Amino acid sequence: MSARPRGERGDGAEVLATDAQPEGPVQEGELEPDVERIHRPILREPPDPEEGREPAPWWLWTLAALALFWGGWYLGQHGGAFGTETHTAFPGTAPETALADDPIVAGEAVYLRSCQACHQASGLGAAGAFPPLIGSDWVTGPPETIVRIVLDGLQGPITVAGETYQGVMPAWRDLLSDNEIAAVATFVRQWDTNEAGAVEPELVAELRAATEARAGSAWTAEELQAAPTDVAADTAAGAADAAGDTATGSGNAAADTTGSASDAPRSEPAGGPRP
Repeated sequence: MSARPRGERGDGAEVLATDAQPEGPVQEGELEPDVERIHRPILREPPDPEEGREPAPWWLWTLAALALFWGGWYLGQHGGAFGTETHTAFPGTAPETALADDPIVAGEAVYLRSCQACHQASGLGAAGAFPPLIGSDWVTGPPETIVRIVLDGLQGPITVAGETYQGVMPAWRDLLSDNEIAAVATFVRQWDTNEAGAVEPELVAELRAATEARAGSAWTAEELQAAPTDVAADTAAGAADAAGDTATGSGNAAADTTGSASDAPRSEPAGGPRP
C-alpha cells in the first residue's frame, strides 16, 4: 500500500497538516485532538475565587486569639465566684458581710449587694414602683422607721416628695444581721444630701426583739406613721397586745367553763326534794 503525500487525500482534496499521518515514529501526545491541546493551558489555571469566601488574613486570626485569651484572664480576675450569695432576696440565710470599721463603707457594701437592684445605683429608685432614698423623710426621719422597714418590709402605696409608689419591699429580718442593717441604714441616712444620724446595732437588736410577733408581715405607711418612736413603748405595746390576747383567751375559756357548769343538771339532795 503506497503512502499518500502529506496534505492530500485519496480523492485529491487538500487537507490540513494535522489530519495527515506523521512520518516516522509517533510521539506521545502528537495524536491528541486539537481541542484538548488548546484547552490544556486553561485547565492548568487556578479557578476564579468566589466573592465572599476569601480566606481571612493571618493577623485577624491572631487578633481574635489574643482577644479570647485576654477575656478569659479578665473574667478570671474580676468575675467573682459562683455561688448563691447573689440571690439574697429569696428565703434563706445570707452570709454576713465582713463589715469595715467605717459604717458608711460597710453600709455601701450591703446596699450594693441587697438594695441596688430596686432603689438603683443612684438611690433615686424607679418611678411608680420603688421610692427614692435620697431626700426621703421616711429615711431621714426617726431611725426606728427605716429599721422597721428593713426588718419586715413595706407594702402598699407610699408617698415620697409628692409622688406615690406601689412597689413591695421584702423583709430582711432573716437575711441581714443587726450590724448589717445598722450599717446600711446609716449609709442611706447620710447619702448625698441626706443628713441624718447614724443607726446603732443595739437599736436594731431591740427593735428586732420588740417586733418579733409581726415577723413576715410587711408594714404599711399608715402603720409606720402610727408606730411609736420609743423602743420601750413599742415593746410595751407588743407585750400589751400579747397580754390582751392571752386575757381574752382566758376570759373566753372561763366563760365557757361557767356556761358549762350552769347548764349541767343539779343533783337532788338525799331524801328527795325539799319543799
